[in-house]
Amino acid sequence: MSYSLTLATEAKLSIRQQRQWSRTELEDGDVLAKRWTRELDQALEKLCEYPGRHSLAAENGRWHPEVVLHRMLFRPWKSGMGWRVLFTVDEQEQVVTVLQVRHEHRPPLKESAE
Repeated sequence: MSYSLTLATEAKLSIRQQRQWSRTELEDGDVLAKRWTRELDQALEKLCEYPGRHSLAAENGRWHPEVVLHRMLFRPWKSGMGWRVLFTVDEQEQVVTVLQVRHEHRPPLKESAE
């Protein structure tokens, strides 16, 4: 059974920022941004087929113990550089919610000071 997919506002923002960075900072940036987006879309489709196969995120249990936070490693390039897709799964509603897409070299999320 396939789960439906929801992208949180923060996930949409991080995806948009990555595409923009690729376009402005990389040679052939437009091509790479389109490829990155296509590969991410395919990875998210696979995620929705069986989200339970992915491990827990390093941030799991830090702030809200009732929320189980998973991570999917997304590596579209042969270089091995990748991103962590942070998500939750609602088994009852059969929904995967992507919370953030973070470059794997960024540190784990910390609790907001707000």
